[in-house]
Amino acid sequence: MNRSDTSEIKQALKDRIESVCQRLLPTGKRQGRLWVSHNPIENDFHQTPELKVALDRDPGAWKDYRTGEKGDVLGLVQYLTGGDFRAAMDWSRDFLGLRSMTTEQRQDMKHRADDERRKAEARAEADRLKRMGRAEQVWNSGYQDGARSTAEAHARAYFAARGCPIDDIPNRDMQTFRFAAAQEYWKRAQFRHENGRRIKVQDGPKFPAVLSAMRMPTGQISAVHMTFLSPLGPQKLPVTGDETAKIMFGEARGAMIRISHGPEGEPPETATRPYPLILCEGVEDGLSLALAIPEARVWAAGSLGAMASAPVWLPCVSSIIVARDNDWEKKTAVKQFERVMEELSRAEKPLTEMTSHLGKDFNDLMKGEDHD
Repeated sequence: MNRSDTSEIKQALKDRIESVCQRLLPTGKRQGRLWVSHNPIENDFHQTPELKVALDRDPGAWKDYRTGEKGDVLGLVQYLTGGDFRAAMDWSRDFLGLRSMTTEQRQDMKHRADDERRKAEARAEADRLKRMGRAEQVWNSGYQDGARSTAEAHARAYFAARGCPIDDIPNRDMQTFRFAAAQEYWKRAQFRHENGRRIKVQDGPKFPAVLSAMRMPTGQISAVHMTFLSPLGPQKLPVTGDETAKIMFGEARGAMIRISHGPEGEPPETATRPYPLILCEGVEDGLSLALAIPEARVWAAGSLGAMASAPVWLPCVSSIIVARDNDWEKKTAVKQFERVMEELSRAEKPLTEMTSHLGKDFNDLMKGEDHD
């Protein structure tokens, strides 16, 4: 075994990453650019699937977001087969059929792998477009902002209770929010496992929700961010365990929740003047910042990690101000934030961060709440 052999095997596994996942993680399924599965080593089938494997960009890169285990494609093989590195290489040779191959056969395998990769890329592109379409359908199913539906009234009461009444937001994007009276809460749907597949057998319950469009730089909706509300009052849906009251669906990379457009009042695709951009994680935080600082555009990314892909290179952005939450104290969050700042700096625009002196974030500051 030599370095070139290791490199060749690693690349061949990457070229067939979806087949590798189907073999080692048969209970998982493709979700966008990821293979998402339960972890058979942890036997966590009673919990949400948190083992995620990249299918493009860096195929085979993986992480279990529950245990923190992570690695590359050979590390994935080693982890799931339970052996050492040498055993992982042996498994890979058998999987790829390398042991009995001649030089010509290896060349033929490479050509087939190239063809398979092109087909996989085409399938991935089609899958991404399908997910984008489904996300837009979910958003379109809600009542329009300004239609004065009961769903909107319920959401407005929620935002007011959070200290950010949406009618007070200068230059608010009127094409960001829609309101659902009864949106399915997928986290409580029931599934069964059959022949390595996860089959939905009962829909989740339905609750009021704020549907926030996540738009690409050119304005297309590629994902939807859902904030589920309690039907009993103006507050987020009470959740337990691994549940969360907020769910994102679709292709969220590079897509932002546009809260406000700054003094110009124009979305990025029609804007002609650059203004500072405030970039934050949550919708409520974004509304609070837009209310307090109308001189800037405000975008919410939906998650800390998603902030790294914000399209800050757009001409309408003159400088970048990152609103940092005070609860990003864990090592993983600190590293994520450092990566966010590193990625944003590549735009070569003035970049700074700001932190609320009270509570968890700027929404807490607007409400005057200290969670310490």
